[in-house]
Amino acid sequence: MTDPTPNARLNAAVAALSGSLVQFTGDCEPWIAGDDETEIAALALFRRRQQLQIARIIDLLERRDWTIEFGRYPTEFTDLHFLSLQDLYPRLIANEQAIVDGLISAADGCDDDEPAAELLADALEEERRTLEELQTLSG
Repeated sequence: MTDPTPNARLNAAVAALSGSLVQFTGDCEPWIAGDDETEIAALALFRRRQQLQIARIIDLLERRDWTIEFGRYPTEFTDLHFLSLQDLYPRLIANEQAIVDGLISAADGCDDDEPAAELLADALEEERRTLEELQTLSG
């Protein structure tokens, strides 16, 4: 049996990613001014990138016979329906920063588990890119 600590850290990453505000934007449909849907398309791209990272981590956890616990949206997200995307940006950036910090912490405990360390490093790289792009979009 594999060491449960890296598996638990991987599962925590799945929970954070699947319960992220980026994922929630697919359900709450933020409002944008005008007809330019560039920002909505960017959010869809961010969601898809997270979903790919989630799927990769889940694949490893399933091969390790780990029981996967998915994340849930925090209850405070329920107040975010029908907000403008401009109003969501500070929250998106803060949530994304928390995910980046969590992935850094998770990766620190996986040095002896190369597959876990690689997946967490990839997820961290993607989330840092998403954070940077959100900061650019928020202008």
